Amino acid sequence: MGFDLKKEAKFLSTRMDDKTAASVGLANMMVLGATLAHDGDHFYQAFRWKYKIPLQLLAINLAVYVMPAISTFLTKNKRASATWLVMAEGIITSAAFLKVHLWKPTTDVWGAWNYNYFKLNKGVMHEGQWLQGINWIDWALLFILPVMSTPAFILANKNRKELEAQAAEEE
Repeated sequence: MGFDLKKEAKFLSTRMDDKTAASVGLANMMVLGATLAHDGDHFYQAFRWKYKIPLQLLAINLAVYVMPAISTFLTKNKRASATWLVMAEGIITSAAFLKVHLWKPTTDVWGAWNYNYFKLNKGVMHEGQWLQGINWIDWALLFILPVMSTPAFILANKNRKELEAQAAEEE
């Protein structure tokens, strides 16, 4: 039983019924909501630190919303491909956020968040400004993403498997 590209391409354009689309939409909103909560916390951190978030950082940060936007579009159009994208967005976004905040970002474009949460908790001098303090809310809103992405992944994957089974029955 190998990978059949034609079969997969056909599956990806399969239309979901209303119930499945609602379920995939819920999974997408779980990831998107957790992402928004985490990013909102960065505004809270910046407020506490009296740090002005540079506009270019805000623009770069919008990239994290590309997959949820596409997932929303695909879900609204009831495309089965939304299941794969919702599964991917939760994993990729969670992994990226955890890497940046627990270790170190790959690039130095994240302003005050070029430092991990452990260093920020101790305090760092960033561009002549002292930044210090990571509280329990910051930690909770970092880990809310993988906590919400896991059931979202499971839900999207369940829907994907059901759609694939339906497609196989129709053949």
